[in-house]
Amino acid sequence: MISAYCLSYGNWTVIPSQWEHDFADMAACGFDAVALSYSESEERYAQRCFEQQVKAAQRHGLKVLAIPSRIGGRFAGAPFMPSFWLLDHPASQQPGRPGLARLEDPVFLRWVEGFLRKIVEDFGVDGLIWDEPKGLDLPMPTLEETYRSTLDFLQHLTDFVLGLRKDLDITLFNMPKVPAEFTARAAKLRGLSSAGFDGRCCRESYFHEEPVYNKTFIRDCWPRTVAECAGHTGTFALIENILIPDVCIPEFEEEYLRTLREIRPDHLSVYYYGHNNESPERIQKFCMENLKKYCKGERL
Repeated sequence: MISAYCLSYGNWTVIPSQWEHDFADMAACGFDAVALSYSESEERYAQRCFEQQVKAAQRHGLKVLAIPSRIGGRFAGAPFMPSFWLLDHPASQQPGRPGLARLEDPVFLRWVEGFLRKIVEDFGVDGLIWDEPKGLDLPMPTLEETYRSTLDFLQHLTDFVLGLRKDLDITLFNMPKVPAEFTARAAKLRGLSSAGFDGRCCRESYFHEEPVYNKTFIRDCWPRTVAECAGHTGTFALIENILIPDVCIPEFEEEYLRTLREIRPDHLSVYYYGHNNESPERIQKFCMENLKKYCKGERL
């Protein structure tokens, strides 16, 4: 499967004809699926829009992978925001880390289950992505206990959604800096379709600052991905073609092509119009033209 990572896409200024154009283009580029955020913002203000968006993508032959985003501060996704539910439920906050929910808190777990039930049962999505579990640096009182608690939480959520729909595709990925003591065990969770990492292809910058290497290259994560997933689940990789200043485009293009030549995950994801690039159209054109070649098995 090849998915277009779109995150929080078009649920405020809604232009349905633009959805139709973009989903048709994704299919033409070789994508099988689109990954869309569903956060507390969509839950409150954009349920109808999200439903329409899911149906529009599926009309163009794309599977829809929903990303439950920022819930209880325990996942990444978009937009970058605190959990408003958690602010209203201080008893569910992690002591010393009010932006994180306590994973063992029954009130929080019931809320998350309701949140996920809505995504699965009301919108007819084809899968879910657990995007970068957070709070793994929190000793409570040891990192081992934090890892075990997070793994139990992820297994509980995976079992819960598969109990609602056993045909769901479930992907889990972590940041490369997360210790293997956690990620190797996470790849063995029951019910996962794929697991792996996100990573970059060049230096990055957020605005006018000097570009730096902030994250491991996805190609460098590949041997670890293969080893951790072997015999348990499919492999995943998300190429983060984002935050690219013009000065880094040559190095990005070289590494992107090398990445497509050297890795072959069961689930590959690439940002569709990666955000905060200095020349978004140039990056998009290069990424999509070569993704088409990748899908056709042509020389890169």
